Amino acid sequence: MAKKKSLQSPSHLNADSSLMNDPAERFRPLVPLEEQAAYEAALNLPIPTAIRMNPRKSHNTTADSLQARYDWKLEQVPFCDTGYRIANSPFINPGKTSEHRRGAFYIQDSASMLPVSLFDPLKLQGSPLILDMAASPGGKTTHLISASDDRGMILANDGSASRITALKKVLKNWGSVNHAVTNFPGERFGDWLPNTFDAILLDAPCSMQGLVSSDTHPIRPITEREEKALAARQLQLLESGLKTLKPGGQLVYSTCTLSPLEDEAVVDALLRCYPEIVQIENAQHRLPFPAPGIMSDGINTFDPALVNTVRLWPHRYQTAGFYAALLSKTGETAPSNQIAPTRDWNKSGFRSLSTKEAAAIAAVLEPVFGFDLRSDDHQLAMRDMELWELPETNFVPWMMSLPLKSVGMRVATQTSGGWIPDFDWVSLNFARIQHNRYQLESELTQLWLEGHDLRIDLPGLEKGTILYMVDEYDVPLGVGFVSSGRIRNLNK
Repeated sequence: MAKKKSLQSPSHLNADSSLMNDPAERFRPLVPLEEQAAYEAALNLPIPTAIRMNPRKSHNTTADSLQARYDWKLEQVPFCDTGYRIANSPFINPGKTSEHRRGAFYIQDSASMLPVSLFDPLKLQGSPLILDMAASPGGKTTHLISASDDRGMILANDGSASRITALKKVLKNWGSVNHAVTNFPGERFGDWLPNTFDAILLDAPCSMQGLVSSDTHPIRPITEREEKALAARQLQLLESGLKTLKPGGQLVYSTCTLSPLEDEAVVDALLRCYPEIVQIENAQHRLPFPAPGIMSDGINTFDPALVNTVRLWPHRYQTAGFYAALLSKTGETAPSNQIAPTRDWNKSGFRSLSTKEAAAIAAVLEPVFGFDLRSDDHQLAMRDMELWELPETNFVPWMMSLPLKSVGMRVATQTSGGWIPDFDWVSLNFARIQHNRYQLESELTQLWLEGHDLRIDLPGLEKGTILYMVDEYDVPLGVGFVSSGRIRNLNK
């Protein structure tokens, strides 16, 4: 078991600290001379909008179908199989499409697709236990869900209580059962749960000095004091991540800043503290052409292995600036006497169903969905009048004892008029729901999306019949309810 050396935060600043509010000039000396012209040109170029497809909702939404429908010119992101840039100016805002509304793709800076792409794919297969330490707003968590095909168990944590609602909303829209959401300081996991997770993503809070501003990563002024404080916290989070990682596991550390103090210097400090159990993997193998980390910030020299980390200058892959390192753990860290907080599962509001209860509910809902809910490898539970799919409790029993903010996915709600399916769950399982689809023309589609009921008489269907509304491209729009002379919109 490795003996820890003294953990010291990086405290120096590279180059001229008078250039704190001019990051382009501040970082220029770090760019190879032969790339200076390309670097300068890239700073004045807009970053193309990029999307990442949801493989679990690909039955009627693909890159080809989006190009054909919206006249987008899609170019694959070089380091992400499911990521695409919209190379032309889209006439239709991607965020206004039915496909985006149902979670068939996520709008994300292409650079932000790098961290999850660095993991060894085999590490995310099977039933891995995965921690996203600073998960909100959830984009990279959805990437982890896709990479693991929602077969592992993902703990999506964020230390800010105000960011949990956004995280839960994104995960619900993307579609996942095998996840739980927590609100803890990421710095605590290492002591609470040492040597536990197979894979960890730490997309650390940073100064966002990516050189090219975007809606999700705006450039803002930063002080020397702020940057030092961020670097100190990043190192604490990274140490916690290392401690809670299993031996043989992988950890990706990433930031959307190009400040060496928050990038290479943080990883270098961890290496100095835990030289016996930390190894930097060569992340360049995940790229079509190199984008190496730096070995010096102009003042301090870093471990030579830092060249194997990834520094995305804007000109290299037409992205905002970004940094990522792939680390592996080669030995155990010492256990701690600190204990993670717990909550009695009975206080979560969920009630497990007996075999008889599950069979009865599944029988009622089989005509609604067209398949037996019990065929899924999840457990069914009730929460008030809501039916939920939850991860199997014997999968990660200790996780269910944590004070969770969210877990699993709602299937349907029982009302006086019958069961009302949840649209996000329907959207995730739409390939299996083959009956009671009702296709709308474009004018009616718009009315439906605005939340209106539709004045349509359907004499051949019983009142209370559930309909799955689709547009002319068979993209699901929502759930309807047959009423007298109309289809009630249940997605208001």
